[in-house]
Amino acid sequence: MKNKKILLVSLLALLASCGDNVSDNASADVDTESSTFTLQIFTGGYGSSGWQYALSEFEKLYGDQYTIVATMDNNVNTAFADRWQNGNPPDFVFLDGSGIDKENWLREGLLKDLSTWLETAKVQGSNTLIKDAVDSSYWLKYTNSDNKTITYGAPLVLNAYGMWYDQTLFDQKKWTFPNNYDELKAFASNATKEIKSMIFPGTAAGYLTQGLLVPAFAELDDNTFDRIMNCRDADVYTSSAFKEILTRFQDYIALNDNTVSECLSMDHTKSQMQWLAHDAAMIPNGLWLRSEMAKLNAIPDNFNMHFAPSPLVKNQQTIVTSSIACGIANQAKNSKAAKEFISLLYREDVQKQFVYATDSPSVISLDLENDPNVTDVLKYTQEVFNNPNYIHKANNGSWGGVDSAINEEVKKIVKAHLEGTDYSVDSACQAIKKAAEAEL
Repeated sequence: MKNKKILLVSLLALLASCGDNVSDNASADVDTESSTFTLQIFTGGYGSSGWQYALSEFEKLYGDQYTIVATMDNNVNTAFADRWQNGNPPDFVFLDGSGIDKENWLREGLLKDLSTWLETAKVQGSNTLIKDAVDSSYWLKYTNSDNKTITYGAPLVLNAYGMWYDQTLFDQKKWTFPNNYDELKAFASNATKEIKSMIFPGTAAGYLTQGLLVPAFAELDDNTFDRIMNCRDADVYTSSAFKEILTRFQDYIALNDNTVSECLSMDHTKSQMQWLAHDAAMIPNGLWLRSEMAKLNAIPDNFNMHFAPSPLVKNQQTIVTSSIACGIANQAKNSKAAKEFISLLYREDVQKQFVYATDSPSVISLDLENDPNVTDVLKYTQEVFNNPNYIHKANNGSWGGVDSAINEEVKKIVKAHLEGTDYSVDSACQAIKKAAEAEL
């Protein structure tokens, strides 16, 4: 057979090739096949090392069948936008990073439904069904205007937002991290008189919403949580349950002048640097925090970074997980290779490489206890994930335009406190409801 190879394409070459090569939508149940396999992989968040390992393993298995053209870059999503619009998308796409127009792709039917394939698909090199290896709640689903639900996103690693703190600092100060709202108020009232209790990136208030408030929403019943997180109806945002959590948040912020840092103009890097310098005790963030700051060589010696579920809850701390996923274009010219590649991603050796690269828990069961390549931060995070005192809820839906409205209103509550002005929870809830009505 003709020898094939992996081509890592530069964006300059890619942009020169983005023509109006429009093809008809491929059938959801019939695979297309080509001698070339193309991939769109954003590397700005989780890096490239896991992907390089996976591509190398794929090339060993299928290099005599396909020329593998992988475009990996921080700006790849923007560069590929015209190809998606013109009906010439890549076969495989990593659904992460800025510039992904996922909502529009789903509305226009541009991502392949993997439901039928999942019934029989196996992990590469084994007899294990992928659906048995990966929890069903981790797969990304979408219900279209015809009320048909498709499975479009294959989970790669897990993510969760929560609150981060330095255990070394807490040990020095003899502080205990709060587990619920009463403890949070006591902590903010007494323990952090020396420094701010919390800092967050004011220019990206979604970190605060996801890390502190969403787990409190998750403490509600499943139906209410689903209504909130997936914008099922507008009335939920003025319900007593939703208002009570925003009131809880406002009361915490208003406890004293030391609850929150003057951070409204800070981006995520600046706020994280301030937290690392002990300008604040806690910061809301995702599981990528350690690896992101390690790349900047910014983590001080003896800084013992720990992840915890939000303490804004009344009783039950909850870890809300989401999946960092990948998909296949509905107009893929080689959906067969894309499915083979996804099957390989669930091999234990491949999953471990992504765990090492991302500091995130795997979507399959892995024994990492004695693995020297796993960071202490991830080992502790895995202990938190395995703690039976915490419950888990998956959130792989979409708030749509309500997301930005919630973030903006949460930020307004903080801003009012910092400026000594009034902004009511009722006003915030009405603004969010209005955004939901426009979305629906």
